[in-house]
Amino acid sequence: MLLVLAVCALLLARDARAASRALTSAGDRMPALEAAASGDGDPAALSAQLAALQRDTGEARAATGGPLWAAAAHLPAVGPTLHAVAVIAAALDDVAHDVAPVLVDARETVALTARTPDGGLDLDALRAVAPRVQQADATLTDVRSRLGQIDADEVMDPLAQPMETLRGRVDDLASTVATADRAATLLPAMLGADGPRTYLLLAMNNAELRTAGGIPGALALLRADGGRIEVVRQVSTGEVGPFPTPVLPLDPQAAAVFTERLGTHVQDLTLTPEFPTTATLAAGMWAASQGEDVDGVLATDPVALAHLLRVTGPVEVAVPPDAAARFGSPTVTVGPDDAVALLENQIYTVLEPEQADAFYAQVTAAVLGRLGSPDIAPADVLPALRQAAAERRLLVWSARPDERQRLDGTLLAGAFLSSPSAAGALGVFLDDTVVGKMTWYLDSSVHLVSSRCTAQGRLDTVDVTLASTAPADAGTVLPRYVAGPPGGDVPPGTVRAVLRVAAPRDADAPRLQRDPGGAAIPLGAQTARLDGRHLASTTVTLAPGDSTTVRVESLLPHAATAAPGGHPTTLDVWSTPTAHAGGLLSAPVPACG
Repeated sequence: MLLVLAVCALLLARDARAASRALTSAGDRMPALEAAASGDGDPAALSAQLAALQRDTGEARAATGGPLWAAAAHLPAVGPTLHAVAVIAAALDDVAHDVAPVLVDARETVALTARTPDGGLDLDALRAVAPRVQQADATLTDVRSRLGQIDADEVMDPLAQPMETLRGRVDDLASTVATADRAATLLPAMLGADGPRTYLLLAMNNAELRTAGGIPGALALLRADGGRIEVVRQVSTGEVGPFPTPVLPLDPQAAAVFTERLGTHVQDLTLTPEFPTTATLAAGMWAASQGEDVDGVLATDPVALAHLLRVTGPVEVAVPPDAAARFGSPTVTVGPDDAVALLENQIYTVLEPEQADAFYAQVTAAVLGRLGSPDIAPADVLPALRQAAAERRLLVWSARPDERQRLDGTLLAGAFLSSPSAAGALGVFLDDTVVGKMTWYLDSSVHLVSSRCTAQGRLDTVDVTLASTAPADAGTVLPRYVAGPPGGDVPPGTVRAVLRVAAPRDADAPRLQRDPGGAAIPLGAQTARLDGRHLASTTVTLAPGDSTTVRVESLLPHAATAAPGGHPTTLDVWSTPTAHAGGLLSAPVPACG
């Protein structure tokens, strides 16, 4: 019996070494496979990576799938660890054979997407691969469930951290597959594969900040039909309202924080961090002023256009005839390196505000037109769109409930208040209070100082640094509609904005203090409630060259911060995308369970 036990122990040790090598190798390959599948890696290496991954996971599954291993999994002490290794090996093998090949095929489908004779996208191939991507997403959901049932506390220490690393990589892959599933399911329909769609485009201007990014400076009606997008017409904001009363009933808490202007003035649609609310009100305003319903609402800004211009190349746009002499030409060439400065600042020094907004709309239409050119490969556009979405500069809302449900939980949906996936996020938002374009000169940054466990819960400390880069003589050299009107609450050339900090859902009210490295002055911020969150607001005023730092402390009770299994989680800080900084910070933080 001793001899038999010794042989069994040797066989288990051999299998354990083989499984360990194979799982380590498989884990190392997953990021490269994910990157290649999402378009960020070398497509030529994709098939080789897949074959190697399948070989590794097959070896690990074979090494841990025999009767000897199954029997040993019931032993005290080592049994839970052996069981965990077997579950991980089987789960990764399912990923390698049932999920990864679908990603490879989806990547190839996108890369080979052709254009129709009228410049649209041939959506048939994407629709054909959609069911397989959906099944891959379901497989990953099952895999994550199996991995989530492993109790990390019962696994031996040498394997605990590698197991968490593998679980994290599966989570990353699941995010990629979920995105591919949404795209394959939603894109064909939303691009008019089943019939024409109309969309209202809000062109936001970060030079006059609102919570969601910027004031809607121009509007455009888009039509999507059979994979082709065209601009039907452009409309100035002056043609849409203002309305005497909100076009739709407002949530009382939202009305108390943002006033009824949220539902009466198109320029203030983006005051709320909840884009579904913005989009619903925008569709209502469009219907009330233009007499037509839309199938969805999109929002973007000049920085996102600059990302697209790196793909399309420069566009040439006509200027108003009476301004041609000031430009020295009847047209202006807009490229990726100068688009943001031109649209958010320089154009206002030579054009009246209405003309500048119309020019912005023309540039947007020109870029969208170039995207339909035969020389622009659809696959080349995806990185620019991903970057815009990651910076929260691209927002999408559909009038169809089933499509909204598919978008929920994504950054594209912009549902800071209502989405469960954003419930633990902290919000740091800015609203310009000067009637001008001075927040073009606002440099902002959001930095996680610390996150630590306390007896009450997790305490997150975030610094928000704001600085004015305006010239010292901004009040006299800049046009009134940039610097702000004289005789107002602040001198022309001043940057003044309301800073609103939204705590995670069910967390305590955030505490704000100024100059944390010096006097650390507590701020008597106004507090309010907004959809289950505490909201603290204060006004920051900056003369040219001034800067300040506001420290935010947010305490989350234990019940709101504990993560399944006790493994680390992530703090997302949603912020207002400016002309110079994106709108999302994600940082690892302790679970504090």
